[in-house]
Amino acid sequence: MNELSVGSRFGRSAAQLERARVHLPAGVTSSVRLATRPVPTVFERGSGAELWDADGNRYLDFVLGYGPLLLGHSPRTVVDAVTRQLNESVLSGGQHRLEAAVAEAVVDAIPFAESVCLSSTGSEAVAAAVRLARAFTGRDLLVKFEGHYHGWLDGVAFNTPGRPPAEQLGDSLTAQPATAGVLADAPVAVLRWNDTAMFEQFIAANGSRVAAVIFEPVPQVGLLEPEPAFLQAVTTRTREAGGLVIFDEVVTGFRIARGGAQERFGVQADLVVLAKALAAGFPVSAVAGRRDILSLVDSGAVTHLGTFNGHAPSLAAANAALAEYRADGFYDRLEHAAARLATGLRKLGRQYAPELCVRQVGGMLWTSFDSGPDQPGTTRARATAARSYADLVARADAGRAARFAEGLMVAGVHIQPRGTWMLSAVHDDALIDEALESAAGVLRTLD
Repeated sequence: MNELSVGSRFGRSAAQLERARVHLPAGVTSSVRLATRPVPTVFERGSGAELWDADGNRYLDFVLGYGPLLLGHSPRTVVDAVTRQLNESVLSGGQHRLEAAVAEAVVDAIPFAESVCLSSTGSEAVAAAVRLARAFTGRDLLVKFEGHYHGWLDGVAFNTPGRPPAEQLGDSLTAQPATAGVLADAPVAVLRWNDTAMFEQFIAANGSRVAAVIFEPVPQVGLLEPEPAFLQAVTTRTREAGGLVIFDEVVTGFRIARGGAQERFGVQADLVVLAKALAAGFPVSAVAGRRDILSLVDSGAVTHLGTFNGHAPSLAAANAALAEYRADGFYDRLEHAAARLATGLRKLGRQYAPELCVRQVGGMLWTSFDSGPDQPGTTRARATAARSYADLVARADAGRAARFAEGLMVAGVHIQPRGTWMLSAVHDDALIDEALESAAGVLRTLD
């Protein structure tokens, strides 16, 4: 996009970014937002599935705060519950009745969960789950998978999307820090997603050291669903070796099913990490799982600390949101909206951009562009057939995906620059059709 159009259409956002850079590193409060083009956008208000920026531009929002807004912007039931709580108390330094209510609602929703620890962010909850696993097993080694993201804290910040860069992805996996400042010698092993043979070989050789295997049941980058045999091998072999299985459902929790991945795939985790949609836009996270593991907090063997744990207005939001997710037909409507969008994008791809790949799992979509060359005499392995993060990256045209996201932004459709689309309960057929009309215009002219 040329400088004139940025100045005329996104001028206030650009000016605010320059002002923020004076005292905020990079001018943003989360590094991922720097990827938004044509400029990191300053939003001023949201309602339902729509956003308006500082320049008055309207957007259909498929970012939804990077996932939390499963009920859309400012849902009335949540806003009312938070307002009532704000008029009573914000932070008491003691217990609150909503702590037990939210824990009960989480246990009711999540299969096999018996107990819950509450905190504020997904990264905090992941750290708590890993600490509990190490304390429970008496072991140190954490196993994760290439391209899976588990928050930004040091103990899990290895081999995240974009780190290492695409040209360094290969057959041999080593734990590589996601950013400067993360020590390289943490007890973390990195394996390849959907590679059953690699996993079983690793467990056979190292199983006695494994405290836990942690993974996103559906990785947010690529939406690469676990193959049934792989998922069964991971859960079974890990437990046979005496380790724990941790589902990081910060993103997928309440978004791919009310009971998350355990409900959708019919498997059991020992611990589940929840955040984002748990409180429909307010900061609440949780570790839910087996009572015998979480009882380490009861005994004091593992301390669970946090000034804002059980923050009353946030728990009021969570309690209201969890009630909405229980409503009849909630997930049928969410799945319908996501499927309508995915089907429409695939149709547009066949018409304007055959390289467009679309994945959908529950209320989430992923779009990318296949860059792999045609091989004479073979069936072209499209990115839709990718099984691992390395497969996905090897076939993806990242530049074209970024131009698609930028074109959509200019056309008034807000998606994550990397290609993730989030759906909410308020994305109705009319809004989906409007988004598809805008996408058609972008795809027609996309180079």
